[in-house]
Amino acid sequence: MSIPHLDREKAFALIEEMSSARNLLAYGTRVVRTAAFIDTTRDPILTMLSIGVEKLYKLTLGLSSLDSSQSWPTKRQMKDFGHNLVDMHSMVMTELSKRTAVSSEYVRGLLAEVEADAVVVPLIDTLGRYGQSGRFYHLDRLGATPQPWESPTEYWQRMEDVVLQEPHIAAAFTAATESPLDSALWEHLHTSINQRIADSVERLWTMIAVCGRNHALGEAGTTFGFEVHPSAVGRQ
Repeated sequence: MSIPHLDREKAFALIEEMSSARNLLAYGTRVVRTAAFIDTTRDPILTMLSIGVEKLYKLTLGLSSLDSSQSWPTKRQMKDFGHNLVDMHSMVMTELSKRTAVSSEYVRGLLAEVEADAVVVPLIDTLGRYGQSGRFYHLDRLGATPQPWESPTEYWQRMEDVVLQEPHIAAAFTAATESPLDSALWEHLHTSINQRIADSVERLWTMIAVCGRNHALGEAGTTFGFEVHPSAVGRQ
């Protein structure tokens, strides 16, 4: 495959990374939507989504650099990002906002939807903290070097607290707490929370892919937009 400003080896590496990001995001959101018990699925979800979003962001920033300077960032430049999804999120949103300033109302609308989504920031906080150190939170405590921030469970709960503020989910919470023995109401509540979290992941993921499809990330970004889009996910 020919991709502008990349030799054959790097072009194939880009394709592999796009496939990796897409599949991690696809499986991660699938597990969120189908999880029966979050306690048994939280770590698999956080592992897949933290890596998937990190790859998605680094690909976006790499393609932006490729379009601007005709060169992909070096390993050292990419390593400077670390696993800090909070900073990467800010950089990606700022870059895409500039690059879509004259795009269609549809593209700008997708960006606005992500910016208005109250769940996105706590989602990125949760995934970012897990990617940076949260995956070893309890190992570090066992090693007598406890981390100075909250556990992954607490980050997840903070995200769920934001989800619970949405009217239809707040209503489901009220119904469940008023009938504590009604398992169907509790299942509906947990399903609603999980669906809302997965919706935010897919909203962010789709927006970035559509920006690529609509030439916001240069010629190579157009390929990225089609390859990484949720609609490109095959059989799972």
